[in-house]
Amino acid sequence: MQKHADLRVFSVFFHPSPAVTAVGGAEKRFIETSRVFVEKGLKMVVLESTPSLLKDGHVFCRVYAQRSLFSAGKGWLTIYLGWVLWILVVCFRSVRLIRRERCQLILAPNNTVPNLFPAYFAHVVTRLPLCVITHHMDVMTEESHQNFQTVYATYRKVGYSSSVSFLKALAFFAIVRMLRKSDACIAVSNFTARTLVQLGIASGKIVVSGNGVDLEFIQKFKAGRKKWDAVFVGRVAKEKGVFDILEAWREVVLEKGSARLLVVGSGPDLQGVRAVVDESGLLDNVVVRGRVGDAEMYALMKAGRVFVFPSRFEGWGLAVAEALACGLPVVCYDIPALREVFGECKSVFLVPLGDVKKLSATIMGILKMEKRDYSELAELSKDYAGRFGWQEVALKDLQAIRRLCTLED
Repeated sequence: MQKHADLRVFSVFFHPSPAVTAVGGAEKRFIETSRVFVEKGLKMVVLESTPSLLKDGHVFCRVYAQRSLFSAGKGWLTIYLGWVLWILVVCFRSVRLIRRERCQLILAPNNTVPNLFPAYFAHVVTRLPLCVITHHMDVMTEESHQNFQTVYATYRKVGYSSSVSFLKALAFFAIVRMLRKSDACIAVSNFTARTLVQLGIASGKIVVSGNGVDLEFIQKFKAGRKKWDAVFVGRVAKEKGVFDILEAWREVVLEKGSARLLVVGSGPDLQGVRAVVDESGLLDNVVVRGRVGDAEMYALMKAGRVFVFPSRFEGWGLAVAEALACGLPVVCYDIPALREVFGECKSVFLVPLGDVKKLSATIMGILKMEKRDYSELAELSKDYAGRFGWQEVALKDLQAIRRLCTLED
């Protein structure tokens, strides 16, 4: 039986270039939980894409960098090509690092293909146990049956082209196959866990852990003047509902001509959003800021009155929790994970999925509130965000990791 301090965990930590997408919840989760793992004596060996997020986050892991060998373009197909080339190199390098560093477990920090496939490849070659942090699968409802046709249709409904939808559906079932053959899955919500079971992953190897927010860090930024009527922060992509926000904002502007929306984040649809803003005559009402650092992001969020997040796929909803920590009421689509995590919060307003008119009407309802009523919502938001801490989440993950290595607590 090994001592805890002797346990070495290997991870491939892929995060897309800032030009492709902003740092997401999965990346933040890995940084925050890894910090706790290291504090508790776990040895972390990480093969990370560049530029490093772990070093910027001051996580004291043994980090090996792997730069991209291909300058990915702006379209989804060229982005995917860049990822495939990166994966091929990382698969073989991972095996060498695992053997050199004498690791005992492979931890995939995300269930996306660039994170999961190299981890799975190393698992097959080295025969070490594989644990996967599973954030979400791209399903909107809790339907019990998902086949290629239904998954493909879901991506088409979101707005992806036939070729991109086909590739995404292929990736979806490749991920399912690898998850079935993993040794453990740490799900961020009960909805994610139920989805995994419906997709054929054994319930006995699924642990539900959750997510957290760094409330202490967020509270350092004082709320100033409310400059924006609404704010969106996240990956600028179709599945996050960014085009629904613009459609809803046209309705808001008809009622309140001076209404201003701030869109913060990067992603594959950033230029498309800017084009729609221009074509729709919303240049005076919508500012597309692009990617910013966390400190600036929280300051911008606190300068807003409402956080709008009509995402279609979520496993937990870290952006919603961060908005609540900033004291904002939230308007989002009523999807299973957000209902599970935030359904009890009186300052989170769940709108039927795809109902853009209801989305705009709910936003206007909050903007018209009396100051006293709005202040009550702000306090409810901050109180609810206090439920979520990274320490507790990381300790649950750590318990699952140690159990997988047959280590005593």
